[in-house]
Amino acid sequence: MCKVFHFLLLTVLCCWFTACVERYYPHEDNLKTGTLVINAHLTDQSGRQVIEISRSVTLLYPSADPVSGSYAQLIREDGEFREFSEEKPGFYGCDLDAAFLQTGMSYILHVITAEGKEYESDFDKLRPVPEIDTLYYEVETASYETESDSTDGIRFFVDFTYDNETYEYIRWELTETYEFHNPDMEAFIWDKDFSYYMLPDTSNYRICYITNRLKEIHSMSLKYLDFGIYIKKPFAFVPNIQIEQKLKHKYSLLVKQYSMGEDAFHYWNELKKTSQEQGFLFDRQPALLKSNIRNVNDEEEIILGFFSMAGTAEERAFAEKPEGLDLSLLPQYCHPSIRGPRGPVTREDLPIYYGRIWSEGVSLRSEVNHHCVDCREYKNSTHIMPDFW
Repeated sequence: MCKVFHFLLLTVLCCWFTACVERYYPHEDNLKTGTLVINAHLTDQSGRQVIEISRSVTLLYPSADPVSGSYAQLIREDGEFREFSEEKPGFYGCDLDAAFLQTGMSYILHVITAEGKEYESDFDKLRPVPEIDTLYYEVETASYETESDSTDGIRFFVDFTYDNETYEYIRWELTETYEFHNPDMEAFIWDKDFSYYMLPDTSNYRICYITNRLKEIHSMSLKYLDFGIYIKKPFAFVPNIQIEQKLKHKYSLLVKQYSMGEDAFHYWNELKKTSQEQGFLFDRQPALLKSNIRNVNDEEEIILGFFSMAGTAEERAFAEKPEGLDLSLLPQYCHPSIRGPRGPVTREDLPIYYGRIWSEGVSLRSEVNHHCVDCREYKNSTHIMPDFW
């Protein structure tokens, strides 16, 4: 009897946890539908906030097709509202003030498209969020299939205090920034007009700062925690890879901690499962999750995306030359090397970049990739030092 009871209890729990967010698998003839996607994850932080309205090219592999000409409102439960205006195709912004963003009150999103179709979300409460007590890192070795595949690096952890029953669920969003250096060498360009000249220092960008939003999804239920300090919530491992230089000079992690309700918690958990099953996280909303937004006049229309309100807390930590790691550079990264003669050069081949270094009194010059003389060529890279650096 005890085993039967445990089996029935497990079955009920599984059904309860999976019922909140329903997956669906569309037929082939429904894949190219121009399905409406509304992403509106708003917070308690006063200032400019943005919602995104687009249409997916396909359901299973969405890409952005911005929807212009829509009208959007964020409405508080007492009837107070704020209007969002289109800033660029598909992106609608509004300056939300502290007086409007009241913790404990519920909000609803209302959208009317240019075609006159009307959409409305479920109400979502703006919940409080615990403060981040500490954000720190430890040096680790990550092992993969074999010991020879192990990699040294660092992992960040967060501590927070659970001391309020109104804290229900939380989610974390991670953004990394790191300093990147190109080799110290003279740079030249063979330009499109066939002129050849040395790049001035202002055009030879050697030091850049690369910022990436990390794609891992981290969320947690607080309902079964005891009151007190929750320590060492782990985040993604940062490997020490020579060519990336993430840990060579200076690395920073910004952690944003969001409060959530139960529906949003299950939504993000299902989103995490979907991304793991596909092998990567889509830049847009994966199709297999239903939204908490609906067509007011057509309950059968499929909508993608999600609306949520969240309290926020954030913390930034730095890792500068972590002890115990080999932080040497890849010896020949971007260094000029002797190459064989190239064929005739046409205008379509230009510009071509060259680097020159001096080794034991001898000049060594050869063609190099553009990013070797301008680190801004790397994705999400800038030569402007961040304010927090």
